[in-house]
Amino acid sequence: MMQPLLDGYAARVRTSDGLAAHRSPKPFADATPVAIDEQEATPGHPRDLAATLLTRRSSLHYADAPVRTDLVLSVLQNALRRDSGGWELDDDAGPLEAFVFALRSEGKPAGVYRVTARELSFIAPASVLGDPELLGVQREFADAGGIVSLYANIDRADSWAGSHGYRLCAVRASMALYDFHLRCQSHGLVGTMFGGFIGSAVRNLIQSDGVTRHPMLAATYAHPAP
Repeated sequence: MMQPLLDGYAARVRTSDGLAAHRSPKPFADATPVAIDEQEATPGHPRDLAATLLTRRSSLHYADAPVRTDLVLSVLQNALRRDSGGWELDDDAGPLEAFVFALRSEGKPAGVYRVTARELSFIAPASVLGDPELLGVQREFADAGGIVSLYANIDRADSWAGSHGYRLCAVRASMALYDFHLRCQSHGLVGTMFGGFIGSAVRNLIQSDGVTRHPMLAATYAHPAP
């Protein structure tokens, strides 16, 4: 009885027209390149992995203090670089892409940042977001210092390996975001991973068509509540 299901998981037959190589996510013509202040991005000494795992907690209770956005951008970009170098699937299934919604920012303007393994850019000020509670299915997400949402090009993933390509996108996105989440925790920040990011709330802002740029998973980050 399980064989048809297992056969479906093993299938790599594309479900689209297979022409993803001729399509790409819309560019951000007005985006401003961003440089990371390395002194702001590497404060103090982070906890090692063992200590991080022992102290790590998923949290929806946050302090009001702003978070150093240089640190967030640096940790996130390094996670995407590890994904790109480790999986070596960017040419086949497309690179991962992340958007940082820096709601309370220190060192850089609050707003929306685009992050890839190779690029950093500022997309828009926080004022264009409107009510940040609309970004997630739980209002508590908006109490964080910021939200990170990871996106994938499921059009290219499907053209490469059908449903298997999508599953690999989901695995890659999960690994990269957990990488980011745990490293934030090692720097004394808190947050939670969640699947309830409402992509439609920022669809036009980040030019997400749901295919070449599709939301996969999200996480909050913040200073811990006192």
